[in-house]
Amino acid sequence: MFSRVVNRFTEKPTLYYSMSIAATWAGVGSLVVGMQMAREYGVIPFLLWALGNTLACVLFGLFAPTIPKLREVFRSKPMNIAIGIMCVFQIWLNMNGIQTVFAETPLTGKFGIILAYAVAVFFIILLMRFGMIRNVLTDYASWTLVYGVAFILTLMALIFSRGNMFILPVGTSHIPAGLEKLFLLLPGAFLYPYFYEILDYNEHNKDGTKKIDVLRAFVGGGLLFGGYLTFTFLLAKANFNPALNIVKAFLITLVAVSTISSFLYSVYITFGKRLGILVNLATVALWQWLIPMGVLGVWTFMSSIRIFIVIGGITYALVWNFLEKRRAVIV
Repeated sequence: MFSRVVNRFTEKPTLYYSMSIAATWAGVGSLVVGMQMAREYGVIPFLLWALGNTLACVLFGLFAPTIPKLREVFRSKPMNIAIGIMCVFQIWLNMNGIQTVFAETPLTGKFGIILAYAVAVFFIILLMRFGMIRNVLTDYASWTLVYGVAFILTLMALIFSRGNMFILPVGTSHIPAGLEKLFLLLPGAFLYPYFYEILDYNEHNKDGTKKIDVLRAFVGGGLLFGGYLTFTFLLAKANFNPALNIVKAFLITLVAVSTISSFLYSVYITFGKRLGILVNLATVALWQWLIPMGVLGVWTFMSSIRIFIVIGGITYALVWNFLEKRRAVIV
């Protein structure tokens, strides 16, 4: 059974890559922050935020393979340290999300904390034995479940909320906030080591996986994620009873699981096998200190930092390439 799935991936990997890209990019904030954006800021800011989320993976697929020296810059030691720290924040963010959503259910936040730890430890163990194919296939499976559970939850929540839905404001006064979120999101994918690994794996792999037009995979990932945000918008209008809150919590956990696994793998890519495992274990152990910051607090802090790292990295790559070409002409 597993070998047949692997064969399907190696022969036609585009959809698998796209699902994995969407799953990795999603993160717990895609639902939690998305619903907050729609309810507190309004429809227009939410749409701007959704546009930034959809375009981020597309922009990476368009520019990352074509900007000279970019991969060398983002794999240099200073960038490895910066990106590794951002990966740690992503893991904390998604573990925070699991704890937060279960705190709103009868299962309580303690159940969410235990579940978050269990997910992280499970994937660290899995990481010790399997690599790229494992991550792509587990992302594909989890994201398939996400669509199914999201559809069922949205349908049930809208039926339950009939006649008692949230009236979402248009949000014209919060357009600047929406634009800020859009621009904070656009460079985000450039700090995902897993996405660079997809580029490298597509060009050179030992598994016999067919080479594809990788831009199509990233465009597909962006569009798949944009389609998922439709559920986020509809759920922002709905009210939830205790049973639906539990279903919502498990949906968010499914979304978080694929992102946690990809960033644990990204830490492994960034720091190497031995140090990567140690960093992952330390990240999980230290998470308890980050719980009070909440999901939005960690996301905002992380987003405000990464835009400067990405702009600096791209600028350095372009200048490096320009000087190298100039030196070649002079010689």
